[in-house]
Order: sequence, then structure tokens, then C-alpha cells
Amino acid sequence: MIKRTITALLVIASFIGCKKKDNSHPTVVIPYKPNSQHISVLTQHNNLSRAGLNNQETALNVSNVNTSKFGKLFSLAVDAQVYSQPLVVANLQLASEVRNVVYIATVNNSIYAYDGDTGYLFWKKNYTAPGMRAPLNSDMTGACGGQYQDFSGQMGIVGTPVIDSVSQTIYFVARNTNGNTFIQYLHAVNILDGSERPGSPVAITASVPGNGDGSSNNVVSFDPQRNNQRAALTLLNGVVYVTFSSHCDWGPYHGWILGYNASTLQQQLVYNDTPNGGDGGIWESGTGMAADAQGNLYVVIGNGTVGANGDPTNLINRGESALKLSPSSNSLTISSYFTPTNFQFLEDNDLDYGTMVLS
Repeated sequence: MIKRTITALLVIASFIGCKKKDNSHPTVVIPYKPNSQHISVLTQHNNLSRAGLNNQETALNVSNVNTSKFGKLFSLAVDAQVYSQPLVVANLQLASEVRNVVYIATVNNSIYAYDGDTGYLFWKKNYTAPGMRAPLNSDMTGACGGQYQDFSGQMGIVGTPVIDSVSQTIYFVARNTNGNTFIQYLHAVNILDGSERPGSPVAITASVPGNGDGSSNNVVSFDPQRNNQRAALTLLNGVVYVTFSSHCDWGPYHGWILGYNASTLQQQLVYNDTPNGGDGGIWESGTGMAADAQGNLYVVIGNGTVGANGDPTNLINRGESALKLSPSSNSLTISSYFTPTNFQFLEDNDLDYGTMVLS
């Protein structure tokens, strides 16, 4: 099921390199200069199509990808599990050197900046709020009847960050709790040294008109404990988009898409996919929202209420659907959608809709 988060391994980084063999053990030769073949991977699955294709690969082929010429060069130590995809900034100017830098986020709310060619640690910082810690699976007391195991422990930074190479900023969501209060922060951090950008971090809050699950006085509000920031962040036309699902369908909850100005971190738009219903999680197996050249966003809603007042075409609630969303001023408009005809069967049997990429 797409909402379930598979347990991540501690990250092990593999890079292009060559090996020398002697009569005992293979010796790894790590170049002093950055590997010129590296390209930047600034967002999950390489680009906003989310297809995962690296169409700039020029070095690897069937003759050199083998046990004698290709393999693991080294392992990189981190302080907790890694659920997000490591990102790469190629040819980054660091002081007097140009380096290929790998950025790794952990569920302990830590970010690491490693040299992708040598494994040297440039910097590491923890972004847990003062007096708090990263939430644990045991903090989600109502998820899966109190037996929540989609995470094995911590769940700090989970969704894959996104990097703006022009402003040299990495954006990510770090979750925090003191055991009673829960809060999620959107961070904008300098990729050169890990320092916070002006206005960072910003606490994530949101509300929309609606009478759906958990509403109060016809207002539905974002729940920082129940809402799970699983999918990768999306940076498009100066807006950082953050999406949310839940923990094991622990209600009441809703799916949210929140947009923040990439320069100021001021919230620009709020979209709730089931304001007059319930559920509507955006898991996408960790995949970020896709986008096209015209600036439209594409997202899949895993489950939830479809339509309203007996009309499944009513756009107010759009669970179990693939959506094309068009940003305009401070809102997202559904310009097209697909909902399977058996949406109610899917909802009743917890058979969520799947992940989307552009092709």
C-alpha cells in the first residue's frame, strides 16, 4: 500500500570510481580533484517529471559497470535512519575549492554535507527545535490502533528536501515534539555552511473553510501531530510546495498542499483536498509532486472522500484521484482530474491510488 513507509537503511553512498587490484585486497583510488562526470541532483528523482532518468550520463556503459571497475568507494556515517533521497550539488565552490557535495537528511532532524568524491564531512547540523526532540512512532498513539510500525523509531526529516542551486539554499521540513506539543518547521538553509536563511525556520500552520472531519466552527485546521510529511518537496517558479498525508490513516486528518515563497518563507497558498470530507492523504510512496513546463502540478491523492452531496464530480472533495493543479495568485485550481469509477470500493478496502510521474 502506498501509504506505508518502508524501513530505511543507514545511507551508503556509491560513486563512480576505479579500483586497483593486488594479491590481497582491492585498493580504492579516490581522486583529489572532483569527478567531472557528476551532475547535480537537486530534487527527488532528478527533475520535476519525477521519472528518475539521468539523461546526461556519459560515462557508464555495459563495458565499465562491472565488479573490477565499478563498486562502492566508501560508506558515510549518519546519526539515524534515512528515508529521504540524498541530493547532490555538483561543482560547488566551497572556500577555495570546487567540490561535488552530497546532502543527506536523517530522521533525527540532521543534515550532513559530505564530499561526494572523498567522503570528507564539510558540515553537519541538527535542526531540532530547542527543548524538543524528533517525534517517535510511539508518539502516534492512535495510529494503527497504537501499533504504528511504518517508522521504527524517529520521524524527524522524512520527505526529501529540495535545493535551489541559484540561491544555494536547501529546503526541508523538520518535525518536533516535547511529548505533548507537536510542531513542524519549514527550514531554508545555506548549503555552504548549514546556517538558516533570514525568516527561517517557519512553523507550519494552515486552515481552510470546511465542515469535514475534525472541523471546528466550519474551519478545518492543520494537525502537526497527525499530518505526515512523507512526499518530497517541490520547488517551482519561486514557490516551495510541501504536501502531507497521515500516520496509518489516524483520523481525523486531511491531505494538504502548502506553498511558501522561496525567498521569504511566507505562506502563499493553502489547498486541502477533502475540506468537507475526510482523509485524502498525499503519500505518493515518497515521490514529490510532478510539474510540467507550463507550471502545472500533478499529484495523486491516496484515499478519501470523493465529491459532495451525492455528486462524485463535485471538486470540493477529491480523494482517490489524480489531479492536475494550476497555480494562480494565492490558490491552486483543479484544471483536470481522474477518479476511478470504483473509488468507493478502493476507499472501503483501503486500496489507495498510486504514485505519479510525468511521461
